[in-house]
Amino acid sequence: MAAGVCAGLGRYTGIDVVIFRVGFPLLALANGQGVLLYIAAALLMPEEAGRMSPGEQLLRRRFDGDTVLVVLGALLGLGALITAAGGGLSGGALTAVTVFALVLLAAHARKVDFADVVRTLPERLRGHPPDWSAPSGTPSPPVSLRKTGPLPDGMIDLATLRPAPGESGRPYDPPAGAAEPPASPAHGCASRPASVLSSVTLLVAMMAAAAAIPVAHGHPVTGVVQIAAATGLAVVGLGLVAGSVFGRGRGLTVWGTVLSLGLMTTSVVAEAPVNGRFGDVVWRPVDATRSEQSYKVTVGGGRLDLTALPLGPGQRIRVNGQIMMGELRVSVPRGARVELHLKAGLGDATVDKRLTSGPNAKVTEVLEPDGRPKNPPTIELHLRSTVGDLEVTRA
Repeated sequence: MAAGVCAGLGRYTGIDVVIFRVGFPLLALANGQGVLLYIAAALLMPEEAGRMSPGEQLLRRRFDGDTVLVVLGALLGLGALITAAGGGLSGGALTAVTVFALVLLAAHARKVDFADVVRTLPERLRGHPPDWSAPSGTPSPPVSLRKTGPLPDGMIDLATLRPAPGESGRPYDPPAGAAEPPASPAHGCASRPASVLSSVTLLVAMMAAAAAIPVAHGHPVTGVVQIAAATGLAVVGLGLVAGSVFGRGRGLTVWGTVLSLGLMTTSVVAEAPVNGRFGDVVWRPVDATRSEQSYKVTVGGGRLDLTALPLGPGQRIRVNGQIMMGELRVSVPRGARVELHLKAGLGDATVDKRLTSGPNAKVTEVLEPDGRPKNPPTIELHLRSTVGDLEVTRA
């Protein structure tokens, strides 16, 4: 809807555009990676066939659509690895890894040979000059991520999740010459016996998810849902592995996709600030009796003015500030000692006009009070943002 990236990806791969329009915002809210991926895709994808994308114009090279998909997939995998390594089992890391697993699942359904992808990647990244034209009879690249025909028996195509004709979204049009799916066998003809793998796997997945709920007792509601969904998804994943070996398990891909999207959604919700405000918010606290104070914004801009706090000599107070998407600016008094602990996921952290650029910008330092009094009050300031900027200034 912004640059046509999701519509272009849906049209090229044959996967419902809604899948992409859900995935990008979830990644953006979870760890900010969706914003970077969307910008990269907009730079690499041309607006119209036959035209050069901004990235191609800058590099003076042309790249085919499969190369663009491989590059985006590699960036997604790298981001998932970095997020998982730096964030542990946080909601953002879980979301990134789950999206990457979905991409691998879709690529496997397209019969992508990952060994060929790695082997041909250097040649693909070199591209070709803008005036390059393929001579007649030139074979197609050995690796294709674009849907060109029916999938193997036993696989479910994500394109089947598209809306019906006439609803919102653009249905997938098979390329000319593509084979039609086999018709249902007539009554009385021999047919392949129905597989019980999907039913058994789904039954075991539900039992495992139900058994995980008591184990997750004591966690928040979103945490219980995450643990149950992750347990069920793990069982479905094992069923998919078994189905790929024995050629069975129809329908497990759809259920795996549904569970994955549900798991990602709860991960993003769990990362959102509890009781967070929306829009532009201004705080000017004047009560210093509480030893800890918290201020949260979900989406918008926050301004926190701590200069009016009546702090006495030697008094210590902790202030927490959190914003999911937007900007959070904090003003601190010059007569107080301020211990800063800033972390910006996708954004910048600025302290007295000193900029620390993201992503994952971190600032840990101490601002000494003016005049260096013997027993100054201390403000322990903890600020965190998911997608946005943090700024601390002296009043």
